[in-house]
Amino acid sequence: MKTLRKGSFNSSVSFLKNLLCRSGYPLEISPNFDEKTHEKVVQFQRANFLHVDGIVGNNSWKKIMLAGYKFSWGTIDYILEDDEWMHEYTEKDTIYLHHTAGLHRPDYTIGWWENDNKPGTLNRVGTSFVIGRKSLEGDDMFDGVTYRAFNEMFWAHHLGTRLKNNSILNKKSIGIEICSLGPLQKSNDGQFYFQSNSKKIVVPESEVCQLDTPWRGHQYFQKYTEKQIVECERLLLTLAKVFDVPIRDFKYTSSWFSMSEEAQTGAPGVWTHCHVRTDKTDCFPQPEFIEMLNGLFTKYQDFELDYVELEAITMGAPNELNKADLDHYALDLELIVN
Repeated sequence: MKTLRKGSFNSSVSFLKNLLCRSGYPLEISPNFDEKTHEKVVQFQRANFLHVDGIVGNNSWKKIMLAGYKFSWGTIDYILEDDEWMHEYTEKDTIYLHHTAGLHRPDYTIGWWENDNKPGTLNRVGTSFVIGRKSLEGDDMFDGVTYRAFNEMFWAHHLGTRLKNNSILNKKSIGIEICSLGPLQKSNDGQFYFQSNSKKIVVPESEVCQLDTPWRGHQYFQKYTEKQIVECERLLLTLAKVFDVPIRDFKYTSSWFSMSEEAQTGAPGVWTHCHVRTDKTDCFPQPEFIEMLNGLFTKYQDFELDYVELEAITMGAPNELNKADLDHYALDLELIVN
């Protein structure tokens, strides 16, 4: 988050003022850090036993976020139980994109995380956001709909690298999952399918992305839907503005999806799971997905946060779900912490 002080003029100041308003320190919302804003910050710092200087640095941001960050951003809350994620505020500077290697329902993915623990252990695996998709039968109820598993100020394990800084990478990043089976196979009769142990899931050809060149040993993938890509873009722009995550002025190509030393050493920005693990294919270089990434920088320049708090349907912790259905929906997630 940007350090802000009297004289600062940017969108982060507007965000700060919203947080102060929601914490009981009313201000007129604008990008101008004026004398009135300085006074309210000083009042907040004094009331929260912070160093009183009117400058919003890391310590002040932490207290202000914990007090006032009550946005839903148009997502549906389906919150994991308290012991399934880390209630530790951490400064965010990175967003990681994943796909679930499961089917279309985001609530089932979150439900799998709720039930993925072996006796006596807690994996605390999950991402803050899961974007649903159209079902194989054509039901579009969940297509492009985002469910939220826990508040993105906090964290859970979602990378599972063997790097020494694995915990740091997880703490300082926000994870977004896109519901997709991922890599597919093609039978001799031209049928596309996903094979998991003894279960074979047939995928309609209309949902298949065929890459010109095989990527990480696969040429066929269940493609991300148009609505998923639009929603992913919306989340990326929103979270980047809120947490000051850098959006690079960069030409994205399929080569960008390779392992990255920058990502492994913790460089801020937008990354995918495949940047830090050679055994992952999320997210894969689908042309429409690459096109979305290439438009991010330009759209980010004019993107403004909508501070009207959208109504979230709070469903609480996931209900008990049938284990067979959970295995069916989230086939790869058990590998995330191995």
